[in-house]
This record gives sequence, C-alpha cells and structure tokens, in this order.
Amino acid sequence: MNEPSERPQQNPTVRFDATVHPSPTNRDLLGVADLDLDRIPDPEGDVRVVVTADECSRLLESGYEVRLHAEVPVRPLAAELVEDDDSVRAWLDERVQGIERSGGV
Repeated sequence: MNEPSERPQQNPTVRFDATVHPSPTNRDLLGVADLDLDRIPDPEGDVRVVVTADECSRLLESGYEVRLHAEVPVRPLAAELVEDDDSVRAWLDERVQGIERSGGV
C-alpha cells in the first residue's frame, strides 16, 4: 500500500490542455510565468497551458484555479513539421537580407 505522502505513478504520456485562472487566494496570473510551464496562445486572452497532472497539482498548490479542456497525448512531432538546419538557415538569411549591420562583419 502507498504511504500517505507517496503519490500514485502518473502516466507520463498524457498532458492536458488547460487554462489557469485567478482564485481568491492568488489573483496574480503573472506568477504563472515563474512556474516554467508550456504556455500556448489563447484567442480569449486567457493563460493557456499544456501540463501534466503533477504540474496541475503545482498550480493548485500555488493558489490558482485550473480548468482542464482536453487530454493531449505526448507523441513525436510529425516528421514533415521538422525543418533541417539548411532550410532554417535559408529562411533566416532571406529575412535578414538587406539589413545593415553596425560595427560587425
């Protein structure tokens, strides 16, 4: 049997799409940035994160309200979404072409 202080093993292959909201004990959402979580853009302006169950617990322990919206399975990124070094370098060179450099090469 688990000791009271031990947490059951979490499934590391599942994360959650969630929003973080202020609560009566913690109204400052700026502190979410200090927790080093994966934040994603939200069209409504909410603080939206992709978190594990343990990270949800950390948010709750920090006094925030957390609303889970969907399960996000962890899996490798699709190969067609991964750029190689040469294509990234070409993209960057195209964007900085014509920008004058001061004091350098």
